[in-house]
Amino acid sequence: MSSRLGQFWENTKRIAKLAKRPDRNEVWLQFKISMLGLFVVGAVGFMIRLIMIVISSFFIS
Repeated sequence: MSSRLGQFWENTKRIAKLAKRPDRNEVWLQFKISMLGLFVVGAVGFMIRLIMIVISSFFIS
């Protein structure tokens, strides 16, 4: 068990050495992509809501 834990720790340290912090442009690109995705999901939800309002008003009236 301790061998597996030691191996995990060594692998974690090795990955941490290879990892780099994203620069400002990468962070900004990730932010823009996230906001675009949020907008698309919101727009789809809004369109579904409008369709449901139209359908429900058609059946009620």
